[in-house]
Amino acid sequence: MVRERLKNAVTKKYRDDVRRLSQLWPAEQVTLEELYKGKRAVRLHSGETHVFDDEDVSRILGEVPQYIWGLVRVPLLLQYVKYDDGTIRYRVAGDVWQRRLAELLVSGTLSSTGISELNVSSFTKLIARYKTMVFVSISI
Repeated sequence: MVRERLKNAVTKKYRDDVRRLSQLWPAEQVTLEELYKGKRAVRLHSGETHVFDDEDVSRILGEVPQYIWGLVRVPLLLQYVKYDDGTIRYRVAGDVWQRRLAELLVSGTLSSTGISELNVSSFTKLIARYKTMVFVSISI
């Protein structure tokens, strides 16, 4: 009986935390073209605004070819995934253009399919360079 109440309390706390954290997830994304034209913030589900760092904006506009600015969006959305074998990956959310953006930002190359997952090393590199351009979730 005590064990069941404890289990219910933990489950409720987990659900409440997930609900609260989901409010901090972006409700919108902007293209790099919009970013260049001055839209430097996105709305979160909570109604608050997330503002991109000016250095991050300059860096990403300088590294991504202008001909794809209208096709790729920020913030880049990633999902933390831990596999049964203990391997940790960060799955890129969105379409092929978001996968291409992730690949370009991590490796400097642009392929037809992009990358669908980042390893921990690539994720660390990405988040260090673009701290306000990336959102990570345990579930999307």
